[in-house]
Amino acid sequence: MTDSPRPAKPAPPAAGSPEEKELARTRSYFRWFLLAMLGAVLTATLPLPWKVFGLVFGLAALVLGIFALVRAVRDKLPGMLRVTTVIGLAATAFLVLGTGAQVAFWPVIAEYEECMSTALTNSAQSACQDELSNLGGLLPDS
Repeated sequence: MTDSPRPAKPAPPAAGSPEEKELARTRSYFRWFLLAMLGAVLTATLPLPWKVFGLVFGLAALVLGIFALVRAVRDKLPGMLRVTTVIGLAATAFLVLGTGAQVAFWPVIAEYEECMSTALTNSAQSACQDELSNLGGLLPDS
């Protein structure tokens, strides 16, 4: 067996160099993306009107995640970081769609949340869910 020489790792950028400043900016995009994503997840489960904050955090996370992904590709950061960012963006997009739909149907969701908060039995909760399934009377009964 012969040992093939390993390619030398590129030296890290010198402190204070323009490359180091660019990497620091890229890192800050990733931090803000993760914080906005965390804020979106935590606030999307709150009742209306607080659910709107989940939508705002989610939209901010989408924008920041796209910026972070573009910078990761441009700065040639590791592939696993890029894949993880894409997965985070997809999860955030689903969260934004779900929260956006709940905000769009505000009256129906508010009525459902009120019904569920006062439902004490399984049959009462089932009645609330039945009312939600036809969007509070917006859809005809089948």
